[in-house]
Amino acid sequence: MDDTPSTPLPRMLLRHELAALSGVNAETLRFYEKSGVLTPTRCAKGYRLYGEDDLKRLKLIQRAVGLGFGLDDIKGWLAGDVENLRAGLEAIEKKALDLEKLRKNLKKRWKAGA
Repeated sequence: MDDTPSTPLPRMLLRHELAALSGVNAETLRFYEKSGVLTPTRCAKGYRLYGEDDLKRLKLIQRAVGLGFGLDDIKGWLAGDVENLRAGLEAIEKKALDLEKLRKNLKKRWKAGA
């Protein structure tokens, strides 16, 4: 899911530009901003501006949300809250073990032809 451009962004992006580049709609960006997990800078005219770090943060947010983590968890990770990071790592380890068990089960069923 990490299709972040390998070259740095040539300039700061407006919301609709970040939405187009990331595949996340503008409403979702607004929601993430209101939730406090995405914090763009503002230009003199008040427009929200997003940089390369914002794009990386957005990809992390999307990946974590896709794996079932909540915005409160993600907010704690991004803030560097040690307890929240520890709990997140434990949850990820559990999910990884559960996925491995599921993979083995499905592989066994596939080989059995059922």
